[in-house]
Amino acid sequence: MDVNPYAPGQPASPDSFAGRGNVIERVEEAVLDALQIRRSTAVMLHGYRGSGKTSALRKIQAVVRTQAPGSIAAEIPLRVHSSEDRLLATIVQEVGRQLSARPRLGEKVKGFLSRINGLSIAGTGVSVMPGGTDRRTSGLAVWRDCIESLEGEKILLICVDDAELLDASGLGTLKTIAEAHSRVPIILVVAGGVELSNRLGQRETSPILRVFSGARFDIGELSPEETGAALSAPINAVGGTGSWRPDAVREVHLLSHGYPFLVQCLASAAYRAPDPIDVPRVRGTVEAALKIGSSWLERECADASDEDIRAFAKIAAQGRARLRSSEIISLGIQSPYIGRLVRLKILKKISRGHYELQKAPVIAYYHALARDLRLV
Repeated sequence: MDVNPYAPGQPASPDSFAGRGNVIERVEEAVLDALQIRRSTAVMLHGYRGSGKTSALRKIQAVVRTQAPGSIAAEIPLRVHSSEDRLLATIVQEVGRQLSARPRLGEKVKGFLSRINGLSIAGTGVSVMPGGTDRRTSGLAVWRDCIESLEGEKILLICVDDAELLDASGLGTLKTIAEAHSRVPIILVVAGGVELSNRLGQRETSPILRVFSGARFDIGELSPEETGAALSAPINAVGGTGSWRPDAVREVHLLSHGYPFLVQCLASAAYRAPDPIDVPRVRGTVEAALKIGSSWLERECADASDEDIRAFAKIAAQGRARLRSSEIISLGIQSPYIGRLVRLKILKKISRGHYELQKAPVIAYYHALARDLRLV
């Protein structure tokens, strides 16, 4: 019996990743720029939870390693609120780990590793490398030492996940990294929730946002074609024998609205091999799919009425995080009802007559399925 290739809630492996062609194309261009003219690039991915940002970061790392073998790829998943020094210390820690594992080291790299051995970054609680000297310095100083030592390397790829956890100094560091006068071309890829994009859209942070000019991507819902690819790629990656009929692909896209997490829940519940998956199979396993996603989604908006969920889904279907009150009213949602959505924390009022969608659209689609609501 074939192993079920779908793992909702887990980042997709690079082999099973599908869609986001515009993102991958931009990264491939960045790699060529780095190899041919030593140019650095900064890319931003933003989107709601469950939209596949971490999966995209893993795919980007695979693309860079394939196009530029031997490059250093540092994945930095933020788990706590982080300052400039903590971010830089974590990057240097990962770069040092990868360098120290190499069988052959250049003199500059040897010197760099010896200097950071036992180094602690002041105020962060982060030690860069094991050692007993407990010497202290700033994150910026050790970062400059790090890139100085990497002369001759193909590419330094830095992937920062959950970047909304960066404080003001940490956000500023993104500009420092992207604009570094570096001896190695840097590809900086930053992923975060919509709040990251919103923070960088403020007047005082606009200089930071400019470093991502032309390379900002909203990681949202999949197109029907991308949904089909997302259903097929995991099967192909494990050499499975299951398959999806075209009408079943359309049904999954219709039920999920192309939201990646819900696509994976429906796929995991419906998968069977070697028989092709059809529409009755998809419809018959919706309850099982909802159970797969319940640990996260069931508690979200649990107190909302059916009308609340319908209104939420209408707003989510606009595909934008921010809307004016007039735009919301044009969807058939009356002005007094907007206040209720704010109290439910579905919307957040950001200024007079302007609102932001606070909860991930997948929550609306999940509850619509669970309650068998018709969304128009």
